[in-house]
Amino acid sequence: MTIDTAQHDSAIAKLRDHYNRRLGEQEALLRKKRQVEDKVTEKRAEIVKLEGVKILLQESSAFAREQARRQIETMVTNALQFIFGDQDIEFRVEIDEVRGRAEGEFLVVSKYGGEIPVQTRPQDARGGGVVDVISLALRAALLHANRPRLDGPIILDEPAKHVSEEYSRQVAEFLKQLSTAFGRQIIMVTHNQHLANTGDTSYMVEMRSGKSYVRVYQSIEQA
Repeated sequence: MTIDTAQHDSAIAKLRDHYNRRLGEQEALLRKKRQVEDKVTEKRAEIVKLEGVKILLQESSAFAREQARRQIETMVTNALQFIFGDQDIEFRVEIDEVRGRAEGEFLVVSKYGGEIPVQTRPQDARGGGVVDVISLALRAALLHANRPRLDGPIILDEPAKHVSEEYSRQVAEFLKQLSTAFGRQIIMVTHNQHLANTGDTSYMVEMRSGKSYVRVYQSIEQA
């Protein structure tokens, strides 16, 4: 049998070239595989880090929310006790997670002389005066707790208009202390004489013959 060595060498050379090409392709695929594996490892590390950040933010948010809740509860409770002279009344905020969102409910807790505490919604507790005081104290607390700080005066329109006459002086004193504590001017519109008397400057607006006339208000106490 005669073997054509030239043809044989040519065939071997082609096989060698094919092998080398396939070997090069394999090496390129292996490099790409290693790159992908490195990226997967990097992304997994990022996921672990992000999960840690997420947990930290959730815990920080829960802590901040709890701090804000306590601050608001304390301020509103102090306002209720100061104005109504009742140490057996408290304001409470209950926060629950509803469909992944934090929702709060406002409650008034009354002990009625040390008996079993009774929880009611503000609108159901001791008439509208309680709602007015809670609303006033809540607005002040939220304004004070806001970050960044909101500057400017506190503007009130008929604050505590449903609070009975016997507690009007306490409301006036509360607003005065609020202004001093927060370092804010309070501008309000009121028909309540006790509130008008507390102002450093008060103006009376009178309607005569369809026209409004403004004059500096001077109460009997100021005269």
